[in-house]
Amino acid sequence: MDSRRSECEAIVRRLWPYVDGKLPDSDRERVTRHLEECADCLSHFDFARAFLDAVHAARPPAKEDDALRARVIAALNNQGLSIYGN
Repeated sequence: MDSRRSECEAIVRRLWPYVDGKLPDSDRERVTRHLEECADCLSHFDFARAFLDAVHAARPPAKEDDALRARVIAALNNQGLSIYGN
């Protein structure tokens, strides 16, 4: 695997935490710099933003449900997806 592809994969794995504002500053700066130079990764970022904007627009207002959040994270972890920061 070439280094460019490896870098892109690392960036794409960080996009959701990046969009959510959950990355440490050093990682955030790395992602920002990469997105400024890589149109392919920028398209992943654009999708993530559009997806989250659509979800936020479609969901009814509700209070934070920590139990539901924990169940969703557990289900994602059981499927092999790691949620950053948890």
